[in-house]
Amino acid sequence: MRLLQPFDALHAALTDPARRERNIVLVLALYTMLWTIYGTVAKSGQGLHPDMTELLGWSQHLAWGYKHPPFAAALVWLWFKAFPVAAWSYYLLAMLMPALTLWIVWHLSADYLDIEKRVFGLALLTLVPFFNFHALKFNVNTVLMPLWAATTFAFLRSYASRNALYAALAGVAAAACMLGKYWSIFLISGLVAAALIDRRRAAYFRSAAPWITAAVGFLALVPHLIWLVRNDFEPFAYAVGVHGAKPLPETIIAGLGYLAGSAAYVAVPVIVALVAGRPNRATLVDMVWPADTDRRLAAAAFWAPLLLPVIGALLSGTDITSLWSMSAWTLLPVVLLSPQAMAISAVDTRRLLAFAVALPVTMVIVSPAILHFLPRR
Repeated sequence: MRLLQPFDALHAALTDPARRERNIVLVLALYTMLWTIYGTVAKSGQGLHPDMTELLGWSQHLAWGYKHPPFAAALVWLWFKAFPVAAWSYYLLAMLMPALTLWIVWHLSADYLDIEKRVFGLALLTLVPFFNFHALKFNVNTVLMPLWAATTFAFLRSYASRNALYAALAGVAAAACMLGKYWSIFLISGLVAAALIDRRRAAYFRSAAPWITAAVGFLALVPHLIWLVRNDFEPFAYAVGVHGAKPLPETIIAGLGYLAGSAAYVAVPVIVALVAGRPNRATLVDMVWPADTDRRLAAAAFWAPLLLPVIGALLSGTDITSLWSMSAWTLLPVVLLSPQAMAISAVDTRRLLAFAVALPVTMVIVSPAILHFLPRR
């Protein structure tokens, strides 16, 4: 097809073993730049979102905690040591979060997908609004995206190899997640659940790997834990005051809304994958809960952190929202594309690449017009 000819070179650049690692960095750098330009122009009449100005204020007075844990504020402080305090640089920091997440997903998916599916899967994630539109609002949710991805990647590698380095990295990354937002307890609980479900659990827990992860993670959290004790667990009081003590009917409705909203956010990439792969019923079952041991571990590591918040909300009477699922989609390409029967052709990949490129380019072009329609703060 002539319309796809310009994307043949991009497809070749991302599938060529000799060039793809370098080229994926270049592609993600361009992705970051385009969405940064869009955010800078389209949102210039609004000013920064309150979440962003709040973090900027916290970064002027570094501490081991605020109403949220300190990671996001510390990152803002570090970023503006190197870059000017300006809207464009703040949006650049924001877009680095999904770009870094995509880069981690690229490497993680190599353990489960062939190169055609890796490229297709990465392009799929760029259709999720969390990886562009919502990511432009830098806050404690967006900062979790690369942290959850890194933790998941290191955990899966550690589980499969019992490697001490990956185990330690999993501990550091998990601690960083908790220092980003306490919502990350669902990631950690989910990964523990995935480990317990897996048929290799005895060998894993007899090895040093899980205990290295736990020890390193705990040590990394010690300064924050001391701060929590000294400050009467202030972030917990804030969370309960804003989101807790809800009646059961309201909590049930919020939980259902969380599930429905989360599904809606990824509806487009899921539909695209299903249309391209044309799975039958058996393939759909294999997609949701594989028979293969390695893929089942990955599926459990995907489903558990995504679904556990509903159980947690019902037990604690807490209100939750689908926006908080922003960091939970690292393994979506693996879940959708890893069944052997899900065949993705080069033509399908080029079509998806064309759309994935056209979207940010189009948004940059129309960003001056959007500026006039967005409400001003």
